[in-house]
Amino acid sequence: MPKLDWYFHRLKAMTPGEVLLRACKKIREKSDALRDRDWASIRLVANPDYPALPTREDLPVEVTKSLTADTEEILAGRWKAFGHVDLKVDDPPLWHCDYLAGKDLKNHRNAFKLNHRSLPEGADIKLIWEINRWQQLTRLAMTAYYLQDEAAARKCIVWLEDWVKNNPPFKGWNWTSALETGYRLVQFVWIDALFSEMAEEWNYDAELETLRYEILPPHVFYTWRHRSFGSSANNHLIGELTGLIAALVRWPNLAVWCTSLDELQGFWETEVLKQFATDGGNREQALNYHLFSFEFCIIAWTAIHAKGTVTTARVEKTLGKMAEFLVSVQREEERWDYGDGDDATVLPFWTETEKAAWEWREWLADSRRSPALGMWWNHIRRHSQLPAQVPTIDMVSLGPNHREDDWNVFSNSGIAIKRSHDWFLRFDLSPLGYGKMAAHGHLDALHISIWRRGQAVVIDPGTGSYYGDLELRDWLASRAAHNGPCLTNLDHPRRQGTFLWSDQHSVPAWRQSDENSFAAEWFVPVGTIYRKLVELDDGAGWRVEDDFLPNDHEFNGEFTVRWQFAPGTTLSRLEDRRFRIEREGTVYFVEASADWESVLTDHGEGEPGDEKGPYEGVVSPSFRVVKKAPFLLLTAQAGHKPCVFSTTFLASAAK
Repeated sequence: MPKLDWYFHRLKAMTPGEVLLRACKKIREKSDALRDRDWASIRLVANPDYPALPTREDLPVEVTKSLTADTEEILAGRWKAFGHVDLKVDDPPLWHCDYLAGKDLKNHRNAFKLNHRSLPEGADIKLIWEINRWQQLTRLAMTAYYLQDEAAARKCIVWLEDWVKNNPPFKGWNWTSALETGYRLVQFVWIDALFSEMAEEWNYDAELETLRYEILPPHVFYTWRHRSFGSSANNHLIGELTGLIAALVRWPNLAVWCTSLDELQGFWETEVLKQFATDGGNREQALNYHLFSFEFCIIAWTAIHAKGTVTTARVEKTLGKMAEFLVSVQREEERWDYGDGDDATVLPFWTETEKAAWEWREWLADSRRSPALGMWWNHIRRHSQLPAQVPTIDMVSLGPNHREDDWNVFSNSGIAIKRSHDWFLRFDLSPLGYGKMAAHGHLDALHISIWRRGQAVVIDPGTGSYYGDLELRDWLASRAAHNGPCLTNLDHPRRQGTFLWSDQHSVPAWRQSDENSFAAEWFVPVGTIYRKLVELDDGAGWRVEDDFLPNDHEFNGEFTVRWQFAPGTTLSRLEDRRFRIEREGTVYFVEASADWESVLTDHGEGEPGDEKGPYEGVVSPSFRVVKKAPFLLLTAQAGHKPCVFSTTFLASAAK
């Protein structure tokens, strides 16, 4: 169980109105757990025009190959969680099993009394929810329809029937989150559309009709009645509303179990404008959740237009800005996202699950770059007669006066980027996160990530997992794990548990002195932290200048800067303050100025959790994956006069 102080601080993050709403939610939960409902009390009539399916003639050869390979893997029980974690899954799957931990937690207890944040025996609810998001089942449905594979269709139907049998409404782990029920609604909309044409021919129309009544009404009822609100209304609420909108556009009579489509659209538009800044960035300050929320938004947007309704001009503009932000900030294929991220996507329209996020980025930059996403979304846009200002961009849309080698600052979201010569830099100038909890934010203000020729040099440490290792989770979100100057005797804001910070911190201020330098300052309770980035001549490298000025002349402390390199990097000391790093044959040099009090090295050898310390040098390239990597730890004594503590990164020719 989470510690009692977590509940205390979680309560403090709520307004009085939210506390009252949560009390009402408890009453609803008791009622819903006890009351039986006739889920077949209304007749479900599908709208045949939504969703719009590309024809079989539209199928690119890349998609044919991808579906064939994925179906073979899925039927053999070789599934991937989060796009990259290999799982060996039973037939039918054990729907309450954390296959990574090897723990089956099957139960039919009242879901409202289950605590998914603390599972026994090292299990993590994210692994259980992952196989219940039905992406693999949607892939089977796609194969059935486009490749005329009756065996894939039959297996999908059998697994859905088994899911219903083992997950009665409001019982067990898969009824503990409205996001998960909303997510499954989106999948089932497409599964049903893909199966409808062939159901009678292949003689499973009766089973499909039964599944509609067993799945749709309870999912719609639960998603609406137990939707996220207040301090919990982040990407979850957008996903929940999207699931409801998609389901009601296909089956309008489902409104009896929730509310009208017009009201759902109003809620959804409000959340889009709340959760995304005017420059397009997601206020959660987590890059993977930017894509996750954006995909939900596109699904809802196309569904709304498919029913003949338009969205407001502000929402249309914001959707375009979301795409522009993602394409601009996610510039390198070797991704190291900031903030929390579980590598989630929604509909499995990609070619390769491992590269889904990058494929989305490439399609948004140029709709010809992904045949798979292009097949689906280009067709849906045409069929739905969507407006001309579709949320895809070309790089020229960054503005007529924007040059590729300028600093591009998303000032509302607090992200600055620069591509110059072979370098790409991403500088964090952001708030901690969305709302008082800042649930998915990391304490990464003034962190700088560096790539050269697409290769990651200095990285963000990543996420790890949400519940599997809470101490590692806290470390990866901490100030000390990032490379922004870290005061060793300042704990602000304080992390008070998973998805919970004590409060927001101030927003860094920035200025661009000239075309070669960019500076920021961050006001903290005990003083001001400075960081300046200076580009060296002819793309030779970058100099990072750091300092801290305390408010109190009696302040006695130090600050550190941790330069965390990517896994696979080798680090060697050439001189006292000069180092050589090499990764995949490319060599860089790092020089620390003489002002630093100490410069410590860790070569990143061994495994996470070895005798060198449980977390030092541990990074997470993707969700549920941890590795060791080398780092430099620089320490400076805080002073009362400005002083430059610099680190210089220099390029070298490949060897």
